[in-house]
Amino acid sequence: MNQLLLLLAWLLVIQPVTTTPEAITQPTQTNQAAPNHFTAKVSLLTHALEKQMALEPSLDSKMQFISLDWQMTDWKLSEDEQNELISHFHTKYGVEILFDSYHQLKEKNKLDPKTNRLYGILLNIEKLEIHSPDSVTVTGGKYRSPLGAAGMTATWKKTKDGWEIVKITGSWIS
Repeated sequence: MNQLLLLLAWLLVIQPVTTTPEAITQPTQTNQAAPNHFTAKVSLLTHALEKQMALEPSLDSKMQFISLDWQMTDWKLSEDEQNELISHFHTKYGVEILFDSYHQLKEKNKLDPKTNRLYGILLNIEKLEIHSPDSVTVTGGKYRSPLGAAGMTATWKKTKDGWEIVKITGSWIS
């Protein structure tokens, strides 16, 4: 029995530590950059953000804006691409469209200081993993307040009709 415990202790000691506080708090940057050949950025973002918008519709009441935030990724959009997103979301929802993070919204007084409830909706993409030009996994969520948020991780596949979800691996609501 002592030999078994000694073996177990030795196995635990030689195992590498794979999770650090930094790894937990820092976003993963692997495969997040949109390569030049990935031409469907706006189309994918529109589909992914719309899917997030559909999460927990009760959060949408009296929203004054929608902020689209993918700053935790390396994806950059041109001014024309940003205008395409603004046009889509403004036309559909009739509110101001921003590209701000939660902290930027807070600095711009876009939340009630007593309740920390945003006056609008924050749709955020935390992670993008490009598997191929036709397959991407997106992790993100919809936020209104500490007790009003939802999120998901979904793998999308490009089809002749656009993007469709092939797998949802995580979904949460607070």
